[in-house]
Amino acid sequence: MDTPTFVEVVNTGTLNENIKDGEGLKMFKDRVYISPRYYLEDYLALDLSLTSDEQTWQRAINIFSDRIEGRFLLLIQEYSDNITANYRYIDYSFSTMALCSLLIETLHQFYNGLDVTVFRGHKEAFVQFLTRSNYFGSYFTRRTASFFYSDIRNGILHQAQTKRNTQLTFEQENMIIEIENGISLDVIKFKDELLNEYQEYLERLNNDSNHELRENFIKKMDYITTRI
Repeated sequence: MDTPTFVEVVNTGTLNENIKDGEGLKMFKDRVYISPRYYLEDYLALDLSLTSDEQTWQRAINIFSDRIEGRFLLLIQEYSDNITANYRYIDYSFSTMALCSLLIETLHQFYNGLDVTVFRGHKEAFVQFLTRSNYFGSYFTRRTASFFYSDIRNGILHQAQTKRNTQLTFEQENMIIEIENGISLDVIKFKDELLNEYQEYLERLNNDSNHELRENFIKKMDYITTRI
């Protein structure tokens, strides 16, 4: 009887690889993934610039969307689907909003070509994002956007809970309601509009007349890829 071939599944952090006789592990060590389906060299080989042709830009946008969807959106959607299917999964709202907060900061950096969000401008970055967005601007004021940043973003990421009396819920009439000593936020409505925000960004990137947006995209991708 033949001896079964040993196959180990290694979690790389972004991709599961089946490896045999150590070959797959060596391949992973020698190559860096910047998204579930793309290697670092896939992006670097594009040598992306404002004068690149549209085929090159489309490939760059595909790499970006694979990165964002693999790191954030697939899990956000899965968690929110569970919440709407069964209220017992409402605790998933905390993980959902943690990922949404990370995605907001990521998009802010891409919009502005930033390496990191400056410490003293962190709160203002969220306030501007939520009040100026085509999808959030009609729901948030500077006051409630500040509450989102301090009570939800900071509360969940730093203390694993919302602060003050701020609540996460779903199936309320409005996305955000100001309550005594906090806000009540509908996680599903928020997620839906964040997805719309992301889709609009992809559409704007695909428009070659958006020179500043594309220039800032290149800056952010350079920060990501040249330090690896």
